Amino acid sequence: MRQILEKSYTAALADSVVEAGLVRYDRPGHTRQAAQLAYCHEARFSAGYYAYGTLLGRLDEAAGLEILEAIAALQFTDPEHPDYGGFLWYREESVIQDSNAAFFILMPLVAVRLSSPGVFPASHLESMQRMFRHAAAWFSRECRNPELFYPNKTMSDGAMLLAVAHFLGEPAYLQTATAYFKRWEEYTARRGWGWGENISLVYQGVMMNALSIACSVLQEHDRELAGRLSMQMDVLKQLLLFHDGEEFVPSIRSYNFRGETWRQSLLWTVAGVTGVSALAEQTFSLNDLAGFLLFAEELQPRENTPAALPVPRIREERIFDASRAYTWIGQRIRLGSINRFPVMPGSYQHPTWGLGWQSFPVSFSVRDQQVSYLRWYVDDSAVVRTHPAEEYRSAYLMPALFAEPLYPEVETRSAQQANTLVVVRSMTRLHNRAAEIADEWVIHRYDGEVERVVNAAGDREWLVLRYPGCAVAVTALKGIAAGAGARAPLPVTVVREEGRIKLRQVLYSGSGSMLAQARLEAGWAVVCLDEAAESADIQKLLDTVTVEDTLRDDREVPREPWALVRSIVLTAGHQPPVQLNVDPYAP
Repeated sequence: MRQILEKSYTAALADSVVEAGLVRYDRPGHTRQAAQLAYCHEARFSAGYYAYGTLLGRLDEAAGLEILEAIAALQFTDPEHPDYGGFLWYREESVIQDSNAAFFILMPLVAVRLSSPGVFPASHLESMQRMFRHAAAWFSRECRNPELFYPNKTMSDGAMLLAVAHFLGEPAYLQTATAYFKRWEEYTARRGWGWGENISLVYQGVMMNALSIACSVLQEHDRELAGRLSMQMDVLKQLLLFHDGEEFVPSIRSYNFRGETWRQSLLWTVAGVTGVSALAEQTFSLNDLAGFLLFAEELQPRENTPAALPVPRIREERIFDASRAYTWIGQRIRLGSINRFPVMPGSYQHPTWGLGWQSFPVSFSVRDQQVSYLRWYVDDSAVVRTHPAEEYRSAYLMPALFAEPLYPEVETRSAQQANTLVVVRSMTRLHNRAAEIADEWVIHRYDGEVERVVNAAGDREWLVLRYPGCAVAVTALKGIAAGAGARAPLPVTVVREEGRIKLRQVLYSGSGSMLAQARLEAGWAVVCLDEAAESADIQKLLDTVTVEDTLRDDREVPREPWALVRSIVLTAGHQPPVQLNVDPYAP
């Protein structure tokens, strides 16, 4: 492992310039204060630069201390300050705008100190202890009143409090951190993983680090709780094993806007998906190196190579309460969906945050090609917003789908049976400015033609994407366009852009004025033809597909036409039918 650490650290040195103790980025930062700057100095990367440089013997005592003191200067050390113990992410900030800074900055220091405590000189330990003492107050406040729906943050706060309490020898802080993890574990067992970071490869990494630190410290202080947290870590590992090295479909908080099928992560090796030898071929960011130290035992060479998993295979994963992720993996194609997204109220969009722009609740993946996903598109004549976003930097500062802070309810409801999927997407109670609203499939790096195949009954047109040895067929279901009094078939347009195509249902097109609409609705069905690539085979399979789409007024509550209960049943060959019931009034 040291060889990988050395290689990754050397690569980081090539692009790193340290100014007055902090690594300089010749680009804007991610927070609002730093987003318009030509350059900035980041504390998180600087902490990794220091900690791993010290571990590897690349920094002398004076150089290391200068970095530590520069990081410490970004911490609020006045006990009367409301953010006492917290950190700024960048030197150029004046107020905390990303409350995750504290645990991300201290993570490299904690990881190295737990794994190799003897590498730090006494002067460095003295500086660290001061930071830890202030930080303990910050983490203790966070753990006493945690946002349990935000697991990667609160788990990391809890892990950091456990670690610094351990280093400081402070039993009161240790008690607070232990109480937090007991509360988190009970919540997770009872309700699930909050807003869905268990199906995020990105945030699984953060949570796994937190669980590793917690288990390590608790082995000395509460072995029973450590065992329960270890079981939660095993749940995440099993999910990684199921996806066997490819991007999760579906995924929450993925940021995979380019639709890459393979995502580099140390977690694949930790879980046993890939062998340790595969790590030597990769170079990791300093921000990823904590895992090498925290999971050192799992990263030892294994005698047996990972066994190939059977295909097709299916996994249904609980996210939160009744919200679940469903994934089917075939020979060449993967199809995934969340039965209801957002998985909890209040989490979809907000003026400064939200999961809509960074999540992929419905997607399919073709091996070595791309992950394709459903995306909302809103043009208000001044700016275009999409969920998922076009890219990270602009969407981070403009995360909502509409400009007005009074947002419509934006929902995805889906049902899936193996390789077949039915999904209804809706916006309810719009009172927002718009020039165009569309729902679209985004397919990156697809060079072929989209074939239109009509079934033998002549009542349904499928759009077929053909790949070597397989195909994916997509059709539009009835929807509600702006101004429509009832659901009706909506046309699908195929738009080819540089590097991608889009299959679009346009729900509104107008002048950019205020749009008042009770409900917009788009519907789709997808059939993955995992071993059918020839035209005759595709036609034969699609001829077996039937779709029944009915409406019902239950007379239990007053219902406008747009609010009728909708039932869609898709039958494909001899497979069990897929049924989706959509009640706009259902919680």
